[in-house]
Amino acid sequence: MDNVAEPSQSQQKPDIKGRFFQYLMLERAVPNLNAPHEQVDETLWRHKLAVEQDALLARWQAQRAEYEERLLAQNQFLNHFSHHLTHVLAAPEQLQQDTPIRPEHFELLDLLMSDNPDRERILGHMANLSWLGDALLRFMNNPKRREQRRDVEFNDYRLVFHYLGMEPLQRILPWLIFQHWGLARKEGLGLRQRKLWRFARQQSDAAAALARRQKLSPNKARILALMQCLNAALLLQIGAREFTAMKNHWLSQARADGAKVVHQALLPLQLPGKPLLQLMKLRNDWSQRLLEHWQLNDLALYHALCRLNESPNDPLSKAVVQAEAIAIHHALLTRRLASPEELNQWLSQHQLSRHSQWRSE
Repeated sequence: MDNVAEPSQSQQKPDIKGRFFQYLMLERAVPNLNAPHEQVDETLWRHKLAVEQDALLARWQAQRAEYEERLLAQNQFLNHFSHHLTHVLAAPEQLQQDTPIRPEHFELLDLLMSDNPDRERILGHMANLSWLGDALLRFMNNPKRREQRRDVEFNDYRLVFHYLGMEPLQRILPWLIFQHWGLARKEGLGLRQRKLWRFARQQSDAAAALARRQKLSPNKARILALMQCLNAALLLQIGAREFTAMKNHWLSQARADGAKVVHQALLPLQLPGKPLLQLMKLRNDWSQRLLEHWQLNDLALYHALCRLNESPNDPLSKAVVQAEAIAIHHALLTRRLASPEELNQWLSQHQLSRHSQWRSE
């Protein structure tokens, strides 16, 4: 009798554990194949789909209405802020409020504009401006400059006067004063301030170089360029001040009125650039108004500033305007914000070419 082959062990014992592990690792539930299929009521499912679509549409409409309400509140606030800022900047007494700009700064700049400045009078002004002496010491004690004089450190700004002489000081002090003018710790101004300082430095250096070529006073050109940039510094500082005050007032009013949407719309707002840009495009003479407000009309600085604002064909004023064009050209070229053709056309409008030859002193 032939031997019958015995069934294998795997055939005798199904791999239940393996099947369990396989089930356990499945990402989807295993349908019950033995259960009869339920009859689907198409009318019921069409009704459920329509209800879900209506709910989705209602949610979208509510979100859209809330978004439009927030947008309306933001636009109303920004329009009100723009008109308010225009009126504030037109009032001379508002230009000096909550800013580091003081009349003695202009008196010192007037002395520094002179071809033969009075050293003692300048030291007398600096004695009342402790921040300027400290800024001069920081400038001179910079590690790069200390290396040039064998790491010797200054501890008195009067020693700097004797060490440098008047001509270098006429280049340094106006820039330190402008930096002090631009000081503001308001939120959102850090980057704008740094860009303004860089632009002001380039314009003032270019103005001094142009004036020297044309046998004009480089010190006057440098200071006039900084006075022109002061308008932008005033706009930033006063704009930030008024924006913060108005935003806090509107937020308080919204909380009192229970206007949740208005509060949510205004809370994330930062100092907008559009109103500032519109005001910068206009002819601004805020620095001149400050001098008039402080009755500094007898200063040579004031008369030079009037010529800059009213007589652009004056040789010194023309050099300052051309220096502004050079600084703008450099900024657009560096950031690649304009094509070479547009930049060349810009230079030709201001009777300039090969601007790279005007370098910082």
